[in-house]
Amino acid sequence: MSDWKQNLQKFRYVMDTLLLISFMLVSAPQATGVPLHEWFSLVFIIPFVIHLLLHWDWIKRSFSRLFANITARERFNIVWDYLLYIMMLLVFVSGFLVSVALLPALNISLNIQDFWSKIHHDSATFIMPMLGVHLALNFSWIVKLTKRMFAMEAK
Repeated sequence: MSDWKQNLQKFRYVMDTLLLISFMLVSAPQATGVPLHEWFSLVFIIPFVIHLLLHWDWIKRSFSRLFANITARERFNIVWDYLLYIMMLLVFVSGFLVSVALLPALNISLNIQDFWSKIHHDSATFIMPMLGVHLALNFSWIVKLTKRMFAMEAK
């Protein structure tokens, strides 16, 4: 494998790990408090967007593969990832619409509606098991990549 591809894989691995850690941090408003939860959520958008960009080739290919002759598992994985993406967007948007610390700190005032609070709470609750399924579906790839990363480091 070329150095460029190895470095890209390392970067993806580090960014995906950072994304997972930052997701866990963002998902614990009871531990961090609501103001930090909202600020961490704003910062979380950066590794999330980087994750999408680093996997953009897969995203493009997967959409066309969705209509090809593929296994049911692969089709489920593709649909699941799209649903996870939509759910993540729903959590982001609804979270900003119910912000009690971030937007007021930025001098943006919104009338918080119960509808968006419920959407934010419910979508954030659904996203945890959805991420678990996403990680389980890609577990063999994660293990293979982890072994490869640590083998590279040992050389």
